[in-house]
Amino acid sequence: MVKNSQPKFQSVYDYLVRGIESGFYRPETRFPSERKLAEKLNVNVATVRRAFRDLITSGVVEKRVGDGTYLTRGGGTANGAEYVNIVLSNYQGDTQDEIAELALEEGARRNLRCRIVRLGSEEMAMFVRTAIRFRQPTMVLGDDLLTAATIRDIAGNAWLFAVLANRLDQLGIPSVIGDDHHGIRLLTDRLHSLGHRRIALLHNNSGHPIENIQIAVWRSVTGGGSPELRADVPTGAHPTAYAFQAVGRAVARGERFSALITLNDELAQGALAAFSENGVRVPEQMSLISIGDSLFSRYSVPPLTALNPNLAEHIRQGFELLARNRLHSGAPELLRLVAPALVIRKSDSAVPSVTTQPRETTVS
Repeated sequence: MVKNSQPKFQSVYDYLVRGIESGFYRPETRFPSERKLAEKLNVNVATVRRAFRDLITSGVVEKRVGDGTYLTRGGGTANGAEYVNIVLSNYQGDTQDEIAELALEEGARRNLRCRIVRLGSEEMAMFVRTAIRFRQPTMVLGDDLLTAATIRDIAGNAWLFAVLANRLDQLGIPSVIGDDHHGIRLLTDRLHSLGHRRIALLHNNSGHPIENIQIAVWRSVTGGGSPELRADVPTGAHPTAYAFQAVGRAVARGERFSALITLNDELAQGALAAFSENGVRVPEQMSLISIGDSLFSRYSVPPLTALNPNLAEHIRQGFELLARNRLHSGAPELLRLVAPALVIRKSDSAVPSVTTQPRETTVS
């Protein structure tokens, strides 16, 4: 019988892990059926399945259709870091897909196998626990997956992890981030060179540390007098519709700006649609530039001038951090910066000589 001092599925999980670590369960040997384990531990079958789920996601065990559940060869320890977990949020976005593709390519160059895992924040805590328990090198795209408790767990085993696009080095977690000071200045310098002085900013208003840095740099460079448009995107929601509404309201209010920087391409998509809806032509009447350089920015009408964050280099530095810190687990390196690049296309132009006014349209 399992103890009741913690969630039942965690007790079942601990029971299974003890069996794996003790050698009771051996590679390629089938586990008892879920029903038999449930009877033995006095829990229901759903609880056993929940315990197995985290072990299956981490590659420690595998479920074979019609043949039960088996401990994988190596038992999830990855035999000398042969495997690297690449953890993405289960939000399906262009960046997540590109990160997955680039990680597989970089892993192949290094003779490493990558396990692409898509999770929600509620699943991340147990996944991290499993990665730590079985010493699995893990790279995390650091959006909204990491709770305070999970961050503390990772910090205690920092050499096993690298977080991309989230600055957590101050909390003891190895991080790879874009050089946001340099990136925002590249964008504002570009617009200043075209004569723009009132440069608005559109952001998710997520409170994310990287976003906060970008906003602070923009305020510093522009002097703080230009409109700041908050899309107020709920966690996990797609930003485009919220961006459309935020920009539409700003245009309807008669906010004065000749250029707009968006902090990701999903926001840019909504902004471009809002300008079109309100008769503001890009780039003739409004310059629009974005951070992301995704497929949307490359093939939108007009194609967007954008800051390419150099995701390939983020991935490469993530692998380098994992390799370096594995050799120096007692003193892990905590921060690497990646320089972005400005890609000039057709969505920005010299500041118009006449201030444009929106159509007589109310945008809710």
